[in-house]
Amino acid sequence: MLAVVKLGGSAITNKAKPYTVRRENIVKASKTISKLYSKGWEFVLIHGGGSFGHPTAAKYRLQEGGLEPEKLRGYAETRYWMTKLNTYVVKTLLVYGVPAVSIQTSAVAYNANGKMARFDYEIIREMLSRRLVPVLYGDAVLDTIRGFSILSGDTLASRVAIHLGAEVLVYVMGSGGVYSRPPESPDATLLREISRKSFLTVGEASGIDVTGGLREKLEEAFAAAEKGIKVNIGGISFLEEMILGAEAPYTRVLP
Repeated sequence: MLAVVKLGGSAITNKAKPYTVRRENIVKASKTISKLYSKGWEFVLIHGGGSFGHPTAAKYRLQEGGLEPEKLRGYAETRYWMTKLNTYVVKTLLVYGVPAVSIQTSAVAYNANGKMARFDYEIIREMLSRRLVPVLYGDAVLDTIRGFSILSGDTLASRVAIHLGAEVLVYVMGSGGVYSRPPESPDATLLREISRKSFLTVGEASGIDVTGGLREKLEEAFAAAEKGIKVNIGGISFLEEMILGAEAPYTRVLP
């Protein structure tokens, strides 16, 4: 049984404070992954950039592309900070007995005009066959048209889940799920099920987000659900329930 888990940047970092992890959430996720891994589950983990990747990518406007010296610097700095965050996540997983292996996303994927054009799925498949747990992340990648652009973890998670035939795809969000209105609104309610027909008011995510926020996440979630994959969106506290499909306050994505 394969689960693809996307740990959102807002769940594992403090997006309002640059380069700050939410240690307790990374530990909580690691414990859950360890528990289910020991019961036979296979995992591909993907995490967002949060307060590590987004501020630098936004500062240099990498999504716009370009090969000026400042863009080269921006690409290199973004890669540095994403490596730092990824190392922290992998280290924590290892502490809890998960054979996690870091994979530099920009070394196995590239974009064309801001869209994912290539990804080496076979290296992921081979790692899974050896009971390893690949850990990738949203990243600044090479772009055949723009020079550089951003490949979001939301897109990566959906494509990996579809291509490898995952049983479940889970998006972990700091907000704890999808709401009828932006979560900070006084009349916002958690939606237990959503489909493309659901009426949503999609607001801007807090902090800096150069990947498109909730709208892109939902598009990718619907795409996976329409391929027969169980897709759930919710908070870190209900990660196990989302993977197992158990009852809990999170959002199920319907095809």
